[in-house]
Amino acid sequence: MKKCFVVFSVALLLAALVPQPLAAAVDIGLGVKGGLSLASLKWTDSAALESLTRPVFGVFFAFNLNKTFAIQPEIYYLTQGGIETFVSEITVKFVDRYKYLHVPVLAKVRLMPDKKLTPIIFAGPAVGLLLSAHFKYIVDGVEEFDKDIKANLEKTNFSIVFGGGVEYKMDKLMLVLDIRYDLGLANIDGFNDPTDTLKTRAFMFMIGVGF
Repeated sequence: MKKCFVVFSVALLLAALVPQPLAAAVDIGLGVKGGLSLASLKWTDSAALESLTRPVFGVFFAFNLNKTFAIQPEIYYLTQGGIETFVSEITVKFVDRYKYLHVPVLAKVRLMPDKKLTPIIFAGPAVGLLLSAHFKYIVDGVEEFDKDIKANLEKTNFSIVFGGGVEYKMDKLMLVLDIRYDLGLANIDGFNDPTDTLKTRAFMFMIGVGF
């Protein structure tokens, strides 16, 4: 919760520090989004684990510099992780579930800004602040144990986000639909073994409302 408070406080402070002439020229929007994340983990020289499907939700701030271009900071509650399954006489699953406060800062381009239905593309860096991390061992659908492994991971995760979607303008609201990919750049393995890196991957399908 402390990390959530710090990030929201910083966002509010940045908005307050925007020079008044610039603030008057910039259309500042606010919105909420939610959807599904299909997350996976990639170890060095191995295939990515099976996808872990979890909800993702949060808020975004759109600093519209003009009709075409915007800078869009976002704050989401995002679960990264993956599933490894072994099937013999029994089915064994190893589930990694890492929960982050995910903070992208996106450059967004509206391709047909004067249309009511506007295609968009976006890209930008992101930082993830680790909230919790658990490893689960499941046999034939029964959870055998759940281990806290937060101490084994780096507390921050750096990535790049890119994707596209559409915005649908209404009288006072705007509906948003986007598909994005979050590509982890940092080795989140807390043991810092250069020969065995661990990086995150996630597809996200998001819908939202802008005000």
